[in-house]
Amino acid sequence: MRILIDCRFWGTKHTGLGRYTENLVTNLLKIDKKNEYILLSSSKNNIIIEQYGNITVLPVNAAYYSLKEQLVLPKLIHKLKPDLIHFPHFNVPILTNFPFVVTIHDLIKHHSRGRETTTHQALFYWTKFLGYKLVFRKAVYKAKKIIVPSNFVKRELKKIYHLPEENIKVVYEGVSNKFKINPPSLSWRSGEKLKIGKQKLKILKKIKKPYLLYVGNLYPHKNIRRLILAIKLLNQFRRINLVIVCGRDVFWRRIKNAAVEFKAEKFISLPGFAADKDLAVLYAQAEAFVSPSLIEGFGLPGLEAMVLGCPVICSNIPTFKEIYGKSAYYFNPRDIDDIKDKILHVLNFSFRKRQVMIKKGLFQASKYSWQECAQETLEVYQGIVNNW
Repeated sequence: MRILIDCRFWGTKHTGLGRYTENLVTNLLKIDKKNEYILLSSSKNNIIIEQYGNITVLPVNAAYYSLKEQLVLPKLIHKLKPDLIHFPHFNVPILTNFPFVVTIHDLIKHHSRGRETTTHQALFYWTKFLGYKLVFRKAVYKAKKIIVPSNFVKRELKKIYHLPEENIKVVYEGVSNKFKINPPSLSWRSGEKLKIGKQKLKILKKIKKPYLLYVGNLYPHKNIRRLILAIKLLNQFRRINLVIVCGRDVFWRRIKNAAVEFKAEKFISLPGFAADKDLAVLYAQAEAFVSPSLIEGFGLPGLEAMVLGCPVICSNIPTFKEIYGKSAYYFNPRDIDDIKDKILHVLNFSFRKRQVMIKKGLFQASKYSWQECAQETLEVYQGIVNNW
């Protein structure tokens, strides 16, 4: 079977989507020795893979979410004539006639929309939003199978698009081995050294301890403004800082301005993008990881935190409850006082109670594997071909 995968989102600079693409494809190539793979690469990314089998990396000069990808990709696909295509995101070329699988990570843009969610002018934004809805609709209706990372996303797709149950397959994502440090940092506060190498990490020089950690983008649905207000309230009872790890973009600047507006800047640190080796240290030395998001498709940063012995405090949204189970501590994300109270409660845990929470997190995170994700995805491919 000749399988074409759109890998233009490859790499951590594309946050969760980039991690998904890189880890899925890398593990597919490890376990699948029979099929031929063609990987479409952006001219701006660098796909580094071991030669596990019959693999071709093909650069394509077409930016994602662009009109050009709608015109260039169908021609290229027709030339390559794959048996199956996997688009790891909704941006499927409308004119594609070859059978394909699409991964729908979430329907956040269906719910979170408007001027504050974009950097574009109103006319351009709403034109692009209509284009998004058109492409999304075509993708879910034409796909041979839709892969989703949670049952919550599956329910959303069925509700909005009235899709049959059998069209959608839940395949949970995994946690990168880069975060699986052995042994886990269960008791670094008791004097044990965290075994992650002796290099001095520049990012840590900008961090004031003790701190809470947030990792992810800063779109409005992430609800960071309420979190900042909660941290400001919390500092009336206990001194704590909030470290927000995100690439420096328009939304980063908006949150930085919000911290000043709320007179909370002395509690907030925005060091910018962090490489995985830096993230591992930040997770392991944080008092807790906090995610106040209003809607999510999965919740990868929380699992990364759990792997590194960092307690997770988060929104009581359906996705987090599905993915984290009883290993996280939940709050109402629209209630600033509740956010503050639940964080304070976890910060006041005894050493023993904290260790119990950490161990629950380690066990929960162990349920998610990129190898299993790749194996289930490969079974989706094979099931489509077998039903031709």
